[in-house]
Amino acid sequence: MDERATLPVLLPWRRQPFPIDWEGAFGRRCPLTLEIGFGDGRYTVHAAKERQDACLIGLEISSASLQRALRRVKREGADNVRLAKAGARFALRHLFAEHALERIVINFPDPWPKERHAERRLLSRDFFRLAASRLRPGGAVCLATDHAEYFAFAVEEAQAAGGFEVRETAAPDAVFETKYALKWRAQGIPLRYVEFVFAGGPTDPFPVLERPSIMPHALLTGRMPEAAAFAKVVLPYAEGHVILHEIARSFGPSTVEDGQAARSPEAAADATPAGQSAPRRWWVRASVDEPDIRQHLLVLVQQRSAEQVIVRLEPFGDPIITPTVRGAVHAVTQWLLAATGLRLEARNY
Repeated sequence: MDERATLPVLLPWRRQPFPIDWEGAFGRRCPLTLEIGFGDGRYTVHAAKERQDACLIGLEISSASLQRALRRVKREGADNVRLAKAGARFALRHLFAEHALERIVINFPDPWPKERHAERRLLSRDFFRLAASRLRPGGAVCLATDHAEYFAFAVEEAQAAGGFEVRETAAPDAVFETKYALKWRAQGIPLRYVEFVFAGGPTDPFPVLERPSIMPHALLTGRMPEAAAFAKVVLPYAEGHVILHEIARSFGPSTVEDGQAARSPEAAADATPAGQSAPRRWWVRASVDEPDIRQHLLVLVQQRSAEQVIVRLEPFGDPIITPTVRGAVHAVTQWLLAATGLRLEARNY
């Protein structure tokens, strides 16, 4: 069996160093095309079959679309496709090295037609500057859209970003075989296709996020109280905001008698030798908002020994450790110092 056929189609990108080793992910070196928002994967598979020499990476944030596309890719045997559930800007910046991409394909993006939503449009000048840093000279951002205003907006933003030549041209056949294209073409809605070709030259720096070797944490000295006053916290940190939403507490029995059976899985986890106090755990539900990514987190507070408490990020959900995610551990630590008698021993975030 070809070793490439055993490589995962769904990329576990959260557990890998940035940028991704794409030669390892595909089992070969190949020109890379990034498709942003692949929907049901119809175009993805068609394009992959047309360019067997190339490798295609698809991004999508919809879980339902991801599952449909994954089934299609496997059914069609398109072994030069990898799929990832990730946001466009974060993935483009952190999963790809400088000038690693041959093409960036965006078919029928959300036009965000209301004026107050215009800032949410993907193809802004900032996006084009980022794209320039990841495209090879002569590479292109390829846009298909049914929305005339969005088409004009993208052209204007590419020109403002600089470094791109605008080429309105005939679209590849596969572009107009997507679900939305077939629907709009049947309704007689005109469809536009344009390639923004990167001419080369200097680009803005967009450094890739470094992955830490350990989870961010803090050590505090003292005993956790039975409870502590808690209110929602909103804290600016790094380039984003940390929000502490609520706290949940888990208690083992205050003492464990000889031969006493644990009454629940949580109590069993908290079990300690006879006569000793059981560990206490609190979980703080948090979210972090950054320019390119939003994440939901759990921060654990636990009595680790008789006089030491640890505050650390739970691995639940495979969080991406960004500067603002470190800020969630900081926010919980600061709350504990203010609301309890605990004292700071060490920080590692």
